[in-house]
Amino acid sequence: MNLSPQNQGSRLTRPAVRRSERGFLVIALLAILAIMLIYVNANVRLLGHLKRELKLVEHKQILRLEKTGAQPWRLTNIATNSPTEPTAPQPK
Repeated sequence: MNLSPQNQGSRLTRPAVRRSERGFLVIALLAILAIMLIYVNANVRLLGHLKRELKLVEHKQILRLEKTGAQPWRLTNIATNSPTEPTAPQPK
């Protein structure tokens, strides 16, 4: 086996380079993971705010309808895909 000084020098520097590359890769992955977690956290908080705002709008709308004497419909009691009353076929 023929070993030249060039091969021996490159063998000494390669593991150090690979270790630093792995370290950079770990740091880059942690940074990407942190950005993703921040994004998810912001979206969850935004959904919470939107849910609270929707409840407030619904409550205000129910109060407004009660003032006019209209009965608010409860969505839990109504099947949304079925008609409220059966209808007869229309003549042509």
